[in-house]
Amino acid sequence: MGSVQTFGISSMGVFVLALMALVIVDIARGEPRVAPKWVWVGITVFLFPIGPVLYLLWGRRRRHVREVQP
Repeated sequence: MGSVQTFGISSMGVFVLALMALVIVDIARGEPRVAPKWVWVGITVFLFPIGPVLYLLWGRRRRHVREVQP
């Protein structure tokens, strides 16, 4: 069994691809706050690797956890 380097992908490349995949899943599950879903998917894919970071900073709707009242 070879390492990741055997396949021509660096560990940073694996990290960035995983980040992009997680962002696309988050876009599909939620409702972005600034633009429609298809716009964010396009930004994530075409402005790779900065696109996922832009989504996390400006496009993602923050989810608040409700406190349980006693």
